[in-house]
Amino acid sequence: MLRKNRHRPPQSARSILQQIAQVVHNPDRERFELWVAGDLVGVLGYSIETVDGQTTITVLHTVLYDEYSGHGLATRLTRTVIHFARERNARLRPVCSFTKNYLDHHPGIVELAPV
Repeated sequence: MLRKNRHRPPQSARSILQQIAQVVHNPDRERFELWVAGDLVGVLGYSIETVDGQTTITVLHTVLYDEYSGHGLATRLTRTVIHFARERNARLRPVCSFTKNYLDHHPGIVELAPV
């Protein structure tokens, strides 16, 4: 028996979270914040310094509440700091293990500084 009015499956939690999540730069606290439905659910902390005459952005940590992990949101924070570094023609120093792993799997997308 064929159904004429088949409904599309509901969107995945990952898809919904990606749509409603917002990354906000908070330069006073040197971090990018991840907000979902008005709640702060994650941060990516960094520091900026000049090393050998070039701006270097050190990614210190990426932290998400457990219930938000596994949905690509930490990757979204990481891509935001990469874009931030590119805009400033800065090198990136990944001290954060998540960011280091991401950059190891995507070589050459941003200039790296020695750790």
